[in-house]
Formats: sequence, structure tokens, C-alpha cells
Amino acid sequence: MNKNEKYKYARAFIVLMAALVTLLLNLKYNRELLESLIILLIVIVIFMVISSIALTLIDKIANMTETVVIKETLSGDEETEEENDREEN
Repeated sequence: MNKNEKYKYARAFIVLMAALVTLLLNLKYNRELLESLIILLIVIVIFMVISSIALTLIDKIANMTETVVIKETLSGDEETEEENDREEN
């Protein structure tokens, strides 16, 4: 499964939650509209980068776990074949 399909809405959810918190804080501190929008734009860009990096790391860690399981299974099969060869000799 492709990473984009697997985490289709995760990046958008992270960015929208950060934007919501930023907007609520801007309302609380009564910031002007232009200042509020600039802060919001900066937060969206920063969290887009952070979420992209985080999702890439999560995908790599998930693939590493699958690789380890496959290698352990293969090494177990190889040991069985070596034992069979020893018994035959």
C-alpha cells in the first residue's frame, strides 16, 4: 500500500488542529487580522513540514518491523534446512 493512501488524511488533520489552536489563541489575545493571518500561515507551513517528516518516519519504522519479521522467518527456515542436511549426512 502506498504511503499517500495509507495516511491519506493524517497530514491534513495535524495541520488543521494546529491552525485551530492558532486561531483560538489569536482570538484570545485580540490580534489584528493581518498579524493573525501571517501567524496562521507560518504555523500551517511549519506543521505541514513536521507532519510530512513524522509520517515518513512512521512509515519507515513500520516497514522496518515488517522486514525484521520476514528476516526472522527466513532465518528459521534456513536453520531447519541445515538441520535436515546434517541428519542426512
